[in-house]
Amino acid sequence: MTAHVFYRNVRDAIGETASHESAKRATAAVFHALRDRLTPDEADQVMAQLPRELKEVWEAGEAPERRPVKLDREEFFARVQRETGVASSREARWLTLAVFTALQKQLSPGEAEDVLAQLPKDLKEVWTEAQAAA
Repeated sequence: MTAHVFYRNVRDAIGETASHESAKRATAAVFHALRDRLTPDEADQVMAQLPRELKEVWEAGEAPERRPVKLDREEFFARVQRETGVASSREARWLTLAVFTALQKQLSPGEAEDVLAQLPKDLKEVWTEAQAAA
């Protein structure tokens, strides 16, 4: 899948009124929160399955020798909300689902399961909901 197709999948999941720029912002925000939640090794494995342009988005702001950040679902949504500038946690949840769905279409089934294994229970529910839509 190309980055253009990935963004189109995100935009389609967000809704008809979504722009390409809003899909890119949502992707960056969710990627950064997810990357920081995963171990560095797992984050590298996810990145390896992304096209070049999305690898650059995934890596943006990556801290060397970082440790996984403990984020529950509400903290994850709050971070996405801050980074995208959407008005509510509900909108951040919707963006997260859209990006998770597109990402699961991109990842191998085994890699998607590896991501799932590293998420806390409440974020696993969101990942699983997106999996059903993928």
